[in-house]
Amino acid sequence: MRILLVGVDHKTAPLEVREVVSFSKQQTSLALPGLQRRVGEAVILSTCNRTEVYATAENPDAAAEHIARYVAEFHGLSRDTIDPHLNTIVDEDAVQHLFRVASGLDSMIIGEPQILGQVRDALATASNADCVGAPLNGLFHAAVKSGRRVREETEISRNPLSISYAGVRLAKGELGSLEGRRVLLIGAGDAGRLAAVALGASGVRNLLIANRTLARSQDLAAELSGTAVPFDEISDVLRQVDIVISATDAPEYVLSASAVSQALKASNGSGGKLFLFDLAVPRDVEPAVAQLPNVRLFNIDDLSSIAEENLRDRKREARAAEGIVEDELGRFARWWDSLDSDSMIRALRSQAEDIRRHELERAMKRLAALPEDDLEVLEAMTRSIVNRLMHDPTMFLKHKATTTQLDAARLLFGLGEEEDR
Repeated sequence: MRILLVGVDHKTAPLEVREVVSFSKQQTSLALPGLQRRVGEAVILSTCNRTEVYATAENPDAAAEHIARYVAEFHGLSRDTIDPHLNTIVDEDAVQHLFRVASGLDSMIIGEPQILGQVRDALATASNADCVGAPLNGLFHAAVKSGRRVREETEISRNPLSISYAGVRLAKGELGSLEGRRVLLIGAGDAGRLAAVALGASGVRNLLIANRTLARSQDLAAELSGTAVPFDEISDVLRQVDIVISATDAPEYVLSASAVSQALKASNGSGGKLFLFDLAVPRDVEPAVAQLPNVRLFNIDDLSSIAEENLRDRKREARAAEGIVEDELGRFARWWDSLDSDSMIRALRSQAEDIRRHELERAMKRLAALPEDDLEVLEAMTRSIVNRLMHDPTMFLKHKATTTQLDAARLLFGLGEEEDR
């Protein structure tokens, strides 16, 4: 059995690709059963910076093709759109990748705190859909353990910088002080809440909050001394603010070019300029907005300068975190080999027992009727022969065999042969 990862991330794919292959929570639940029919157990990890499918397979190449085709079909995309950007990683490299992801080492913002919960949620969603078995369950639990150790034993998450905080820092870098600025925050979920807290810490006192569910924006506004506004009044509110930060999980644009254009016809109090920071994937703001006069539009990929600064600050802790990841990789490898050898030993012993029974029955047909005591002796003798023959191979497979040797033994004894998925 092989571990397989197929997906895209912020290192391999631009935002316009990442957003079209992303899965919302609802889409993930809908997609998993179909994916399971194609490749067996699977987990989908989809965040603002990555969409990755983890699976186990006897034939990784065939399974990777099934996954790529399914993702394209689910989203109604041509393969030409996604294939040039796909990562296909197998075995230890795939395990190491997931451990680094869970530890915050593969994030755009090194050490960001949200990813560990997202890895845990991805496993929970797959489990709820009955699409994950013991191998991937063990893999993801080991990844979560690695991420937790990194956060407990290093300072990589000290004063963590989330995507939302990075967006606010980018706004400060573009505008200078945010004190006295009027800000509209669109989205009152986890990302929106983090952005609101960061805005408050940056001196913003005039904060308007819009969310599709008004009660959520009202609760956040009350907590942070902001003002809740109805979602359908966003276009009117645009005329009153200097800055917009949008962080929703909406599947379509929240701000269209036409809506922003209309808002700019009225003065917004900052010399007619409007700064928009779109932190969502898929994007909340129609890209054509960037072509409007007196508008500056930034998206999540514009955080690269903040990410580089953050990496410099955390480089020493990142090295310590990498050491923890390597340690946990060793633990997982031993568990994985044990899992594989145990199942193979059971299959090998079952095969030997089937042969013993078959040959004993053939022999009994050739012999005259034997007394019960003689039958018991013959039964015990054949069992003893099988056990003695199996003892040394069993001990070697259980305690000494490498993955390569296990694969060779599986082929030698004809174990686990099945059609390629």
